[in-house]
Amino acid sequence: MMRLLKLFLVSLCFVVPAVASEDVYVTVTALGELQKNIASDFPANVVPIERSLLAAAISAEITAISLRPGDEVAKGSTIIRLDCRDTKLRRDLAAQEVKQADVQLKFSERQAARIAKLAETNIASEELKDTRATELQQAIISLASKRLALKETNLQVSKCKVKAPFDAIIVEQLASVGTRVSVGSPILEIVSKAFDIRARIPFDSAADIQKNVSFIVQDREIPVQILAESGAVDTGTGTRLLRFKSVETIDPGVPGVLRIRSKKMVLPADFLVERDRIYGIMIANSGRAKFIARTNATLGQPVDVTDLDPGTLLIEEGRFKAREGDQLVIRQ
Repeated sequence: MMRLLKLFLVSLCFVVPAVASEDVYVTVTALGELQKNIASDFPANVVPIERSLLAAAISAEITAISLRPGDEVAKGSTIIRLDCRDTKLRRDLAAQEVKQADVQLKFSERQAARIAKLAETNIASEELKDTRATELQQAIISLASKRLALKETNLQVSKCKVKAPFDAIIVEQLASVGTRVSVGSPILEIVSKAFDIRARIPFDSAADIQKNVSFIVQDREIPVQILAESGAVDTGTGTRLLRFKSVETIDPGVPGVLRIRSKKMVLPADFLVERDRIYGIMIANSGRAKFIARTNATLGQPVDVTDLDPGTLLIEEGRFKAREGDQLVIRQ
């Protein structure tokens, strides 16, 4: 009996207890800290709103050019001066003709008034009265015509100075001092300091252009706002033109990249794991691992998590080891 008891006790010593599943050590991060918008980049340029060739409005010789390519000029500033002596002489002559016409008008008024009084006493005939009245009307018309001619010559004199039509930058000089130019001959090329940002995107693009758009140039990311979306599609490229405005000043002509971020939120592709031939991500839920399937996910592509709460705890380190329901030990 004692021998059987000893054998029983010895056998108890060799019974192996059931081993509990091991805890999985992981690190977690809130989804909101890792998710990003999908960004699409398109070539873009800063384009001056205005581009103009400053030309001569009269036929004359260039006497002065005050600014050169690269200089900036304010709206209304004089940039080019033309030889105005002939034009001023014509203006002065027109002014004298106005004075002469004014003298003639006053004479005609006196004559007409005198004959009208004489006609009342039958000393002057009605025919003479009508003649003097007609001469008065002709004098009035002549003075008005001379005044119009004077305005025209004053206008020609004003064209002896070529002024900037807008705040601008001079980009090219096309004629020099001493050159005699005719009407319409270009002298300087200027571009406006005012600008917009233009880019072409595929006509079927679903990008959200109303917000989350920026212009990237020289390591600067500048927020921009949509001004216009063209309704016309370039059949050669299959793109449509977009115009944007920026609150920051950018030099006209600068190339860059238009970055449009979509509403869709994604995770980097390496957060995708496979469980039972289904792709998904691993999260921590009440201290246990949970698999959230991403049925539309593609291996190597960003993972769409738009539908998930940004506060969801995403498993980073240990995500490939963790399985549904595993007890987690979260390390800091």
